[in-house]
Amino acid sequence: METKPLSVTQLTAGIKQLLEQRYSSIDVAGEVSRLTRHTSGHIYFTIKDAHASISAVIWRSAAVRLKLLPTDGEQFVFTGHISVYEPRGTYQLVVRKVEAAGAGQLAAEFERRKALFAERGWFDPERKTRPPKLPGHIGIVTSPTSAAFEDLKKVLATRPAWLQLTLAPAVVQGDAAPAAIAKAITRLNSISSKPDLILLVRGGGSMEDLWCFNDELVVKAVVESEIPIISGIGHEIDTTLADFAADVRAATPSNAAELASPDRDTLRQQLPKPSQLQHTWQRAQDSRHQHCERSTIQLTANFRHRIASRHRLLTDIRQKLALQEPQRQLRLREQTLHRCQQHLTTFQLHGRNRQRQRLEQVRQQLNWLIEKQIEASRQSISSLTRELHDLGPIQVLKRGYTISMDAEGKLLTSADQLAAGDRIDSRFHDGIAATEARKISKDSPS
Repeated sequence: METKPLSVTQLTAGIKQLLEQRYSSIDVAGEVSRLTRHTSGHIYFTIKDAHASISAVIWRSAAVRLKLLPTDGEQFVFTGHISVYEPRGTYQLVVRKVEAAGAGQLAAEFERRKALFAERGWFDPERKTRPPKLPGHIGIVTSPTSAAFEDLKKVLATRPAWLQLTLAPAVVQGDAAPAAIAKAITRLNSISSKPDLILLVRGGGSMEDLWCFNDELVVKAVVESEIPIISGIGHEIDTTLADFAADVRAATPSNAAELASPDRDTLRQQLPKPSQLQHTWQRAQDSRHQHCERSTIQLTANFRHRIASRHRLLTDIRQKLALQEPQRQLRLREQTLHRCQQHLTTFQLHGRNRQRQRLEQVRQQLNWLIEKQIEASRQSISSLTRELHDLGPIQVLKRGYTISMDAEGKLLTSADQLAAGDRIDSRFHDGIAATEARKISKDSPS
């Protein structure tokens, strides 16, 4: 029985069903290329690696909600689903979330640090301090040029006019931020007029932007702060380790300002009635009298302590002046000069002796080198003389060689110079023999 062939529509529909069900939610990592932003607000691009690529799209409705948008040539992790476009039989990744390539590692590192700091007790509720309900002085740690600081000032402007604000400026993003934030918190804790409360704030951003608030330097500074801290970092959905360590965590920088101090209308509603005012005034008077009495006792004790300190200081100065008395200093310097003269004399004597010894050693060594050079030259001349003697003509003739010359005394070097009957004088090492060429035989060329 023959199987009825599928239509293109049926085949494509089947592929669409399989792909979209199988890949209804996936994470894909890769590099962005050929990115296009359409006038409709949709973003089209390609995700690729070394061996393959896939088309992708971010619909406008998703793009407006994303904190991070893709850029050409950068690596990202995309979350979405596969969609098949049936008219052309193509598929693409529909992206609903974009993270930097290292976001997964950051999340894992966040959890590791969170567990480590929790073991140290940095997040324990028992360690935290309740902020004052009505602070008179508030310290602020943030960037002075940030939008968060502007939002903070707008909210605090609705608070009591006598509220004092002190800004400890700090970088709140990047590699330099942790040290800057920790230093700002420490500075507010060390000034003479300490704030009653510190607001640690920053506007929203990606996990990478807020990462400095997960640094151990920042978290430790929050934990060790003697002044209560309200953190307002990012948006409500953003959470950092500094938030866990803070005494109070606010959803946003503006919310941190709202929690720091009640507004003027709220304070007016809390004002006591006339009868309560009289009682409050009386209690304030009693408190002031008690404070004055305690201050008098404390001032008297401090005054006596300072007098004793000045007396000890004066005694120390007298002893130091005695040591600096001119006659004493002159004697000490004369003694030092005498010791230096003795050391110099001894050094000069030893120096001259060492120079004499060194000069004698050099002289002996030079004589030895000259004698050695003369002996070497003598041996070389003797050897060359022997070689020259061995190579002399008499010594060659003694080894059996002769020198042949014609009747005119011309040197004979070839048989071509002779004819039968020519006279030949043969020179030996000890004489000359006259002969006659009876026959000329020539060697054949080799």
